[in-house]
Formats: sequence, C-alpha cells, structure tokens
Amino acid sequence: MRRLRYYIRLWNGYQRISLLMVTQYPADTVIWILSMLLREASAFLGVVTIANVAGGFGRWNLYELCLLFSMCAIIEAIGQSFFDNIWGINYHVKDGLLDVYMIRPASVFIQLLGERFHYQAIISMTAYIGLMIYSMVHLGIGLGIGTLFFLLEFLICGTAVNSGIYLIFNSLNFWLLQGNDLPVLVQTCREFAKYPLSVFPSMIGCFFTFIIPFGFVGYYPAAYLTGKSGNWVLFAMPVCALTIGLIGSVIWRTGIRGYESTGN
Repeated sequence: MRRLRYYIRLWNGYQRISLLMVTQYPADTVIWILSMLLREASAFLGVVTIANVAGGFGRWNLYELCLLFSMCAIIEAIGQSFFDNIWGINYHVKDGLLDVYMIRPASVFIQLLGERFHYQAIISMTAYIGLMIYSMVHLGIGLGIGTLFFLLEFLICGTAVNSGIYLIFNSLNFWLLQGNDLPVLVQTCREFAKYPLSVFPSMIGCFFTFIIPFGFVGYYPAAYLTGKSGNWVLFAMPVCALTIGLIGSVIWRTGIRGYESTGN
C-alpha cells in the first residue's frame, strides 16, 4: 500500500510538470492540436470522399465509417496523452538514457511514461467524442446502460491493445538498437484500423485480427455497435487486451533485465 501511494504521488508529480509545460508554451500547444486534427481530418476526408462517390465502403455507410474512424481516433488520442513516450524507448536505449531511471528507486516503466504527457491530445479528443456521438445518433444507437458499459470496455481494452502493440515492437529496440524504422512500420499498420477490415482480402483481415490485432482498436467494436458482429466481440476484446499486455510485459521485462548501457 505504501508503494502504491508512492507511485500515485510520483505520477501526479509528472502530470503537474506536463501541465506546466502545456501552459508555459501555449502557442506550441495550439500548433500541436491543429496539426493533429489536420492529420486525422485529411485521412477522414479521404474515406468520406470514397464513401460518397461509391455510395459506401463495402457494407459500411457514411455514418458507420464516421463511427469507426472516431473510435480509432479516441484510442489514439488516449495513447498519445498517457503512453506516447513508449515511442521513445529506442532513443533511451540507444543513448543510454535508461541508466538514469534504473538507479532511481522507482519502476523504470512508470518513469518512462511519466517523462512526457500530451494533454493536448485530450483536448482534440473532444472533437472525436463529438463525432462518435453524432454518428451514433444518426445510426439510432441509444446510449443505454448496456451501450455505456460496452463503450467503457472498448476504451479500456482498445487502449490496452493499442499501447500494448506499441510496447511490443518498441521494446524490440533492446536488441535491435538501430530500429528507427520499426515504429514507422507499426504506425503504418495502425492506419488499417481506420478502415473496415471486411473490404480487404481475408488474409489482411486475419493478420490484423490474430497477428497485429489492430482490428480490436476500432473495427470490431464499431462492427458490434452497428450489428455487423455478434456478442463474441464482448469476450474477444478483453482476451486480446490481456494477451497483448502479457506479451508486451514479458518482452519489456526481458529487455530491461538484459539492458546494457550504450550511451555515447
């Protein structure tokens, strides 16, 4: 219990520092939010344009695509807010920066995550939440107790899957050292989550369901809400989240135990 209170105080301290950075550089914060919104908007407009021209995207109409896109964007915003420094594992390993964390009486992972929070992403996330609610209203999806519990499950499991995949591939840098392109590859794969997997060949659908399960970040939850998938999604999401989390934890812990400083 004492150690838990220590980590809560440590986490709160990191958050206060991040909030000070946000308020200290307001222009940078505004530019970051705008760039993030423009990036997501450009991808979204491409999907909407195709849907309008073709009359849909496979069996998905415009509002269903809006729902899928907004759910993916919400999970990505949560990851950018609280787990973004997972992408910094490569630089911490290559430059020997983990040495500083390892001599402190605290979890290396907690320190790594606490080094950087992007609260700007929480601000932009409100736009995605608005889009999700807008889509649900037009699709006739009521916000009953069952739906709210499912959305809570989606937020927890989707965040765990998304951040867990990032942790797995970024932790490989303990052995690769020069794996600068690995995050780019994962981020490219992440873009598939914004589209209905049903429009791709079955091999791609299986890949993003069983190998790199980005399908559980947006596609399968959205398919469940729109009646395109059955109740198996309710059970598959936590199983996938626990599996990815366990694999990520094992790879991270193995890398930390074998870590040797390689700083310049």
